[in-house]
Amino acid sequence: MNASYLHLVFNHLPLFGALFGTTALVWGLLRANPGLKTAGLVFLLAASIGGWIAHITGEKSEHYVESLEGISRQAVHAHEEAAETTHLFVVPLGALVLLAFYLEKKSSRWTTLTLWSVAALGLATLITSVIAAESGGHIIHTEVHGSDVTVGDREHEAHEENED
Repeated sequence: MNASYLHLVFNHLPLFGALFGTTALVWGLLRANPGLKTAGLVFLLAASIGGWIAHITGEKSEHYVESLEGISRQAVHAHEEAAETTHLFVVPLGALVLLAFYLEKKSSRWTTLTLWSVAALGLATLITSVIAAESGGHIIHTEVHGSDVTVGDREHEAHEENED
C-alpha cells in the first residue's frame, strides 16, 4: 500500500462528507432536528479529517504518479492547485465543527449562527472538492476524459519555461 493508494482512499471523504454533512446539517437546522444536526456535523468532521489526510498523501502520490509513463504533468499540476484550494476550506471546517459541538453542549446563544456558518463552509468545501475531484479524474481516468498526454506535457513545459 503506497501513498497513491491511500490518497485515492481518502480523497473521497471531503467530497461525500461535505455533500452528506451539509445536506443533513441544513435539513436538521430547518427542521430543528438535533439528530440530523449531529449527523451533519459528524460527516463534516470526517470530510475535514479526510481532506487533511488526502492533502498529506497527495504530495507523496504526486511524485509517484509523475514517474509513470503516459501521465500528464499538466493534469497533475491542475489537480494539485484545485486540491490546495480545497485544503484551505477543510482545515477551518474541522475547527468550526469542533466549536459548534462545544457551543451546542454549552447551550450557547451562538450555536445557531455557528451551525449556519459550518453549513456555509461545508458548501464551499463541497464545491471546491468537486472541482478537485474533476481535475483529479484527468490524471489517469482516460476512459472518462480521453487522453491528451503529449499536448498537455508540451503546454506544461512551455508554461514552466515562461515562468522562469
